[in-house]
Amino acid sequence: MPFIPLYIQQLGVTAPERLRFWVGLLDAVPSLAMGVMAPVWGLLSDRLGRKLMILRAMIFGTVIVGCMAIAGNVETVFVLRIAQGMLTGTITAAATLVATGTPSNKMSSALGLLSSSTFIGLSFGPLIGGVAAEVFGFRVSFLIGSSIIFIGFVLALIIIKEPKSTLMSGRTDKVRFSPGLIFTAPFGTLFILILMERFSRMLPRTFLPLYVQQLRATPDGVSAITGAISAAGGVATALASLTLTRLGDRHDRSTLLRIFFAAAGVAAMPIFFKQNLIWFTVFYLVSLYLIGAIYPLLQSQLSTMTHPSNRGAVFGLQTSAASVGWFFSPLAGSAIAIYLDLRYIFLFFSISLFLSFVLLSFLRRMNVE
Repeated sequence: MPFIPLYIQQLGVTAPERLRFWVGLLDAVPSLAMGVMAPVWGLLSDRLGRKLMILRAMIFGTVIVGCMAIAGNVETVFVLRIAQGMLTGTITAAATLVATGTPSNKMSSALGLLSSSTFIGLSFGPLIGGVAAEVFGFRVSFLIGSSIIFIGFVLALIIIKEPKSTLMSGRTDKVRFSPGLIFTAPFGTLFILILMERFSRMLPRTFLPLYVQQLRATPDGVSAITGAISAAGGVATALASLTLTRLGDRHDRSTLLRIFFAAAGVAAMPIFFKQNLIWFTVFYLVSLYLIGAIYPLLQSQLSTMTHPSNRGAVFGLQTSAASVGWFFSPLAGSAIAIYLDLRYIFLFFSISLFLSFVLLSFLRRMNVE
């Protein structure tokens, strides 16, 4: 997926402004579709089972990513990205499955472990995909990705057992969730922070290959370098999920979230001023490490407040909130890249993290977190 900007160049979209427009649009449309469908899949997971939702997401992912390998134009990729948003969502389905059978005092560690596995996958994917793209072409990369998802489908079908949530069903301190709670604290606050986190994290990712290309002033080797940076970013995020996230089981999550938002904003700021690939990589990876703990902490806070039988619905709505942030992020990035410059994306990356810190601090002071 990180190579879609380069792939659509091969499909004939080469004019700089048109390229940046399509890059933003192709990254935004699946999030919009996912935001609409995620609550539906969440409700169905509560009623039909979480394993079934994982299988549904992975088989559709296999087909859709495979079809991207034979796309003839950017419009076809556009339609496939919409379908991807509507019909997949493996990560949310897996998080719901884990949260259902995990005790509250282990929730941060469990979801952190799950998040780390996700980002380890996101590390090896771009790394292998970058090499495959350089050697065999982008279409082969999509076929490899499709095959890997299918292997995951088979493993899930054979190995996963639906966890029983009855161990916690008798707890009375858990909220039975209803849609109206999204407008009340603390649920509303957490959904807003999830939106902000996803907006910030996705803002630079979409334009990473174009920015690397701009720093190097040549398209040669951009796929491999982008893959290596994306892989390192995935490792950094996975390490955060295995280390920083565990603090949420022992310390106040709200305090930890403010620390990580502020520290990530500080780490990202030098990227705007250092027009150098090495310095860019260093500061980008440090900021990703700090951001990596935020989403699992927000997820664990939502999970521990909600009755196990309703966690599918909550995770569906949480995915919708994240999808709104994901939707606006590439559109904002496209506007910034077109009217300013690609490097300004990283300035706004830092600012959005600081805004999240300010918002959380204000809400804490107002006693609504």
